[in-house]
Amino acid sequence: MESERNILDYIYVLVRWRRMILLCFFAVTLVTAGISLILSKSYRAYATVYPPQDTGGSLGGLSTLLQELPLNLMGLGGDAVSATEFVPVVESESVRLSVARRFDLATRYGASHQSELLNMISNRLQVDLSREQFLTISYEADTPELAAELTNAFVEELKNALEKRNQNKTRTYLAYLTERLKEAEQDMLEAERHYRDFQNKHMVIDIETQGKTQLEITATLNTALAELIIKREVLSLKMTADNPERKKLDLEIQKTREVIDDLIMGQFPDSLRSSDLGGQLPEIFKPFRQLPELGLAALPLIRDIQIQNAIYQFVKQEYEKTRFEDEKGTHTVTVLDYARPPDTRSYPRRSLMVAIAGGLSLILSCLFAFVFEALRNLTPENRAKLDAISEEL
Repeated sequence: MESERNILDYIYVLVRWRRMILLCFFAVTLVTAGISLILSKSYRAYATVYPPQDTGGSLGGLSTLLQELPLNLMGLGGDAVSATEFVPVVESESVRLSVARRFDLATRYGASHQSELLNMISNRLQVDLSREQFLTISYEADTPELAAELTNAFVEELKNALEKRNQNKTRTYLAYLTERLKEAEQDMLEAERHYRDFQNKHMVIDIETQGKTQLEITATLNTALAELIIKREVLSLKMTADNPERKKLDLEIQKTREVIDDLIMGQFPDSLRSSDLGGQLPEIFKPFRQLPELGLAALPLIRDIQIQNAIYQFVKQEYEKTRFEDEKGTHTVTVLDYARPPDTRSYPRRSLMVAIAGGLSLILSCLFAFVFEALRNLTPENRAKLDAISEEL
């Protein structure tokens, strides 16, 4: 029965095959080092950009007016730009082709068709987005200067693409606002016209003020009536019913009551009637029974005016804001660091290549050592099986 193996057995195998292991290690590392020396050098330059911060003060007093609007549609508090939008723009086909045309990369890389050129550019381009919304753009080229120029070209094309996109959006939105402003103005004037027609028809200037004024007049008459009644009660204790002064006071009380009743009903008293008025008060005086109905009828008209005015004010402010942004232009990218020619190469990484190749050669050569050792110590039965396998193959 085969004895149990221990660590010394494995060390013995490694020591026994040490020449083969060391020979493989040195051969692989030397070959890898030689290959790394003849590989063409590449350099990678880096640039960092981030979205501009919206301070909210670019519009000055206009931003204050916008904040006071009762409506806050379409996000008037500022359009936040995320660096996440930058990644697909940098990697887009249009940006890559623009950079390729500027530097004639098709001739430089020897690309036979456009898709091959785009793939070559994509392999050299690297875009990384941090959690803090900082975007790092890097490009690999044959020389440090070219790497920096190409990286900065991608930054410029990113700015141009975003500004062009925003300009198109702004002008499209401005054209829409121009038409919407005309509609809002017409709606506002139409609401005002309806209310003016209602005022002319019912002779109503301000139903609330008119009602309040009529109540004050009636209250004054009622106060006068109360004073007359009290005065008559006092005189009744001193004078008989046939007294002329008492009869005069009764007549004043009667006429005052008639005036109050006629005012409440919207009619002149008989003593004030004329052929022109036909016994009616001027139209500006409304019977109290009509005031609630007139107020209820005027309410939707007044509300419509307020709504249309608010919409018109909102559209007007948004129109001015958008026109200001179109004339001013928008800065969608802030460059934190422009690319500079790198001091060290990015490829080949010789030390890493040699270390990886040497480590793999050690692992594989040790594995082969145990395989060779196992083949040397085969039993006759196992060797016969191995010979049969070789013969079948």
